[in-house]
Amino acid sequence: MAEGRDGGLALPPYESTESEVEPGSGEAEVSADDSNDEQEEVMPDSTDDAVAEQQNRCLPEFQFSLVDSEYDETLAFPDSVTILSNVGDKPVLVERKETDDDEEEFDDEENNSVVLRHEIPFTSIYGPSVKFNSFQRKVFIPGREIHVRIVDTERSVTTHLLNPNLYTIELTHGPFKWTIKRRYKHFNSLHQQLSFFRTSLNIPFPSRSHKEKRTTLKATASQLADESTLKDLPAHTKVKPSSTSTSGEGLSSKTGNAMAIISPSHSSILAGLTPRRIHHKRKKKKKRKLPRFPNRPESLVTVENLTVRIKQLEDYLYNLLNISLYRSHHETLNFVEVSNVSFVPGMGIKGKEGVILKRTGSTRPGQAGCNFFGCFQKNCCVRCNYFCSDVVCGTWRSRWFFVKETCFGYIRPTDGSIRAVILFDQGFDVSTGIYQTGMRKGLQILTNNRHIVLKCWTRRKCKEWMQYLKNTANSYARDFTLPNSHMSFAPMRANTHATWYVDGAQYMSAVADGLEAALEEIYIADWWLSPEIYMKRPALDGDYWRLDKILLRKAEQGVRVFVLLYKEVEMALGINSYYSKSTLAKHENIKVMRHPDHARGGILLWAHHEKIVVIDQTYAFMGGIDLCYGRWDDHHHRLTDLGSISTASFSGSARRTPSLYCSKDDTDSAFGSRKSSRNAHYDTSSKERSPSSPADEPSTSIELKTLKPGDRLLIPSRLVPSPGETPDESGIALEGMKLNTPELERKNVLDRLKNNAMKGARMGKDFMHRLTTAEAADEKSGEVYTIETEEVSDHEINPNMASGGQEVAIAASSTQILSEFCGQAKYWFGKDYSNFILKDWMNLNSPFVDIIDRTTTPRMPWHDVGLCVVGASARDVARHFIQRWNAMKLEKLRENTRFPYLMPKSYHQVRLNPHLHQNRQQRVTCQLLRSVSAWSCGFIEADLVEQSIHDAYIQTITKAQHYVYIENQFFITMQLGMGVPGAHNNVRNQIGETLFKRIVRAHKERKPFRVFVIMPLLPGFEGDVGGSTGIAVRAITHWNYASISRGRTAILNRLEEAGIDKPQNYISFHSLRNHSFLNNTPITELIYVHSKLLIADDRVVICGSANINDRSMIGKRDSEIAAIIMDEEFEDGRMNGKKYPSGVFAGRLRKYLFKEHLGLLEGESSRRCELDISDPVCNQFWHGTWRRISTQNTEIYDEVFKCIPTDSVKTFASLRKYQEELPLAKTDPELAANRANDIQGYLVNLPLEFLNKEVLTPPGTSKEGLIPTSVWT
Repeated sequence: MAEGRDGGLALPPYESTESEVEPGSGEAEVSADDSNDEQEEVMPDSTDDAVAEQQNRCLPEFQFSLVDSEYDETLAFPDSVTILSNVGDKPVLVERKETDDDEEEFDDEENNSVVLRHEIPFTSIYGPSVKFNSFQRKVFIPGREIHVRIVDTERSVTTHLLNPNLYTIELTHGPFKWTIKRRYKHFNSLHQQLSFFRTSLNIPFPSRSHKEKRTTLKATASQLADESTLKDLPAHTKVKPSSTSTSGEGLSSKTGNAMAIISPSHSSILAGLTPRRIHHKRKKKKKRKLPRFPNRPESLVTVENLTVRIKQLEDYLYNLLNISLYRSHHETLNFVEVSNVSFVPGMGIKGKEGVILKRTGSTRPGQAGCNFFGCFQKNCCVRCNYFCSDVVCGTWRSRWFFVKETCFGYIRPTDGSIRAVILFDQGFDVSTGIYQTGMRKGLQILTNNRHIVLKCWTRRKCKEWMQYLKNTANSYARDFTLPNSHMSFAPMRANTHATWYVDGAQYMSAVADGLEAALEEIYIADWWLSPEIYMKRPALDGDYWRLDKILLRKAEQGVRVFVLLYKEVEMALGINSYYSKSTLAKHENIKVMRHPDHARGGILLWAHHEKIVVIDQTYAFMGGIDLCYGRWDDHHHRLTDLGSISTASFSGSARRTPSLYCSKDDTDSAFGSRKSSRNAHYDTSSKERSPSSPADEPSTSIELKTLKPGDRLLIPSRLVPSPGETPDESGIALEGMKLNTPELERKNVLDRLKNNAMKGARMGKDFMHRLTTAEAADEKSGEVYTIETEEVSDHEINPNMASGGQEVAIAASSTQILSEFCGQAKYWFGKDYSNFILKDWMNLNSPFVDIIDRTTTPRMPWHDVGLCVVGASARDVARHFIQRWNAMKLEKLRENTRFPYLMPKSYHQVRLNPHLHQNRQQRVTCQLLRSVSAWSCGFIEADLVEQSIHDAYIQTITKAQHYVYIENQFFITMQLGMGVPGAHNNVRNQIGETLFKRIVRAHKERKPFRVFVIMPLLPGFEGDVGGSTGIAVRAITHWNYASISRGRTAILNRLEEAGIDKPQNYISFHSLRNHSFLNNTPITELIYVHSKLLIADDRVVICGSANINDRSMIGKRDSEIAAIIMDEEFEDGRMNGKKYPSGVFAGRLRKYLFKEHLGLLEGESSRRCELDISDPVCNQFWHGTWRRISTQNTEIYDEVFKCIPTDSVKTFASLRKYQEELPLAKTDPELAANRANDIQGYLVNLPLEFLNKEVLTPPGTSKEGLIPTSVWT
């Protein structure tokens, strides 16, 4: 290496690059910014013949002036040299040509400067970890300078004689601004480290082989940089090459392509312009000065010269940070306190960062300290108390500690992996000093989940960390560190947008749209998840909307998917979470964890019961709907799904041109090649007409059997043969045209259609290619095809019509298929068609095999409610998921780096997805509620519990003025201390007690107050309620009735004892039931109410996953999540005959539910539509509508079907006799059908007298009897 004139080591010479020295300044201006370095041409020193001779063959040495001897310029760097940081951990330097740029800057046709930039993707925090001393670290925002300003100086000559000045440095990088405190010795240490680093660079002399090597390296650098840029872009970002080649193959020619980064979000910024053509006109960049370090010791700098010293240090650091070689050095990154989590968008402010020492074993609950079995606990000095933890059982490791807006954590510098992410919470506390930590420079941090002990280098740094953590906790994180209403972990969020969904069809469709629009992250937490569930039905697009396909598709696009599943006890539950995990985790971007581990954790009785889907931490879906079998349903609550075609009349124009949107998986369905071997096909035309279909109505059913969901009946117009063409001139088979029908019938009906399509198949080759290739999904929005149909008469179509020349008309659009082919495709496939009281799920690894015979057994309809919250409340849902995920990660997969820690986004930078808009959004105030404890959320303290859902129920019922409407799966709630004799505390939640007190208060005040309770007729357990298999069903039934009408603890009995003669004037219990036809025979089945909903006064809604029982409410058992929503927008309403401001969210939800239960939705008669549901309190509605219709429906069901349960059955003997009697539906189906026509909606009474003379608790000798009572309550 050649020596510079100031005695420092200079870089070896390079060819074709010259050094320029300004006379008298000693400053060589070099622009070495990594964004766009300009080659600077400098003149050689002609007075030195030796140097001039050297310049003829290689690069000259840098000339350093001796005019100012106070500066050290050893960090001078040739402008024509750039760093190739993508090859290994060591930097590789190559010569940069004049046209090379790290950041392109162009002029458009109007001479507007256009700079292509993009932010660091949020998902970069989940990328491969890079150790801190590697040059592959990507820390800074590309194309953004770092501005430096010293804003304050603290001078202390007495305590710091050699370095008296403490400088407060403010740095700005893009939108981020932060401050650091440094002394002169820190600057000097950085300079020495960089000088050693610069000296260690071995750059070969420019021989011919080295020239070729540098050219190869430069080409490799360009390619790697492009690949790295494309890899780091968000999944939704598209890179469109603007090729100059005319070959049509889309490949780069020798002239190269211009890569334009186009993104629908904020990931790329095109300076507000989108020029049609970009001209490569390079702009001259501002030249940078060399980093010149002031050599004069700090102790010799007087107060008068302090301003000059500040300016020198500012210039030095600014120039240093804008040379990529030094800026990317790990010593520089440590000096300015930045890391790979500093400038990630969405995570808020940069926060404070730095190297710190952490004691091992202090991040796991229960391992925060050790005192050698108590030997050092008493009768010793304070320091001895910490002797074992610090010396014997603990070691100190260097960690990079960071603090963000609502969390903090640390990174292991040796490999760059994030080792902990800790959330601020109400248990947060930070302390320092020898009494708390045993060290003068120790720092102790406590939260509900963690207890960590840190050690700083100086007491000043320790105080800085403590003060910054406290300031952050009291400012950015104050929503989580201060107490909140209902003792919740999250605060009330005003001006939140929310949407409700009734039944699984609405909810799952909205979730599917949210998953499809995800850009960065997807969080899913479920009690049960079925990967093969169809989110949108009928499955007109094959497998496109199947859950596992959606998640796999998003994972392939770069979206990170994190799934938390409840790990069941396999002997008790058959939900097979292992199968769900193995099916989903087929891509590296999909991570699935199951919890709890029963043997290690000892959790056998409790479950994770949340149902959560979070999109980009901005949209959160929650409620009672699991993404699993049996949950999808709509307001029709169908009992059958045979897959037969019952076609409406084709009327109107004979020629239609619907749009066809081809999907990726149109022909890639699991049903495409599957033949039904289990269920027989029904021929509806051969059966007797259903009573619900009068003979005078024209029948338009087609004898085509089950259409499988992957089959396509979509034909473009160009596939229709032209006149004169024979049907069998083409030998090409029409792909995708499959029907699940017997072969003979298929020939009669479809032979002509198939033969006609053969001739047109050549013309439609591209169309069929789109149906069978992966590119179809990307092209579906731009391809439109037309079909021609012929008008079909309103008489019945039979197979002989096809042979007579009549062609089958096929609709192409989804709307036409839904309206014209009602029931054409199955809604429930395989295991999804279920009746779990008759047969529980089994063999879930065969998802498309039925578990019950759908030709003889009706399915059990499912009623549920969910909601979606947007913005800050969605961040709260994500925060709950992150807390659970990180706790499970620490417990189960601490050393597995493939499963990352999750980090919450900022609450001050919520960016909505323009492609995801929820309909029916209302503006509300929202608060997230939970039931969690140590086992479910990772709390350190075993007794720490959050039961904010229970508290919200109590407060909402207490404050209700007019009514409370409850839909819930259970109603197990009794007064504390009045339980079963000998076990007075079996039920602890106070919901029943609060309802009792509120009704008594209304009775004393002589004011109307109504309580609506809707729950299932029978619990959702397999078994015969009157047989030996129904022990579990009867156990739950016992606890429900013990809370309602049986025993001293029952609310109805207590109300009578309190002097209320007719409790039904205040509270009423109901259920839901539906009826239909199967094999032309009337059938009925209960609608399983699975909602977890409370509505009060048309103003407040509580919706989530929590049931009304102790498992969900008291916090220590099942983990639950819910939201309390209060309206901010109101419309005119009525309460007890008076005008009342009804909330838009709560009021409309209550009215929709009333319409569904009373049969007032579309398709009902005008007589029913005249019912007034606006006032739920007045006697006319309470007695004249609600209770009257419920009682009437109950009587009709008992008369026609002899339903179970019923008030007519009070003992097991009477139950057996009751079941032996033939119902009217069997003896006279026609009369039964006419009688059933008088049923309005689904509302029925809950039979409170059912088996009231029997003991329903499990026998002590049964396996159910051996289970603790807390399992049932």
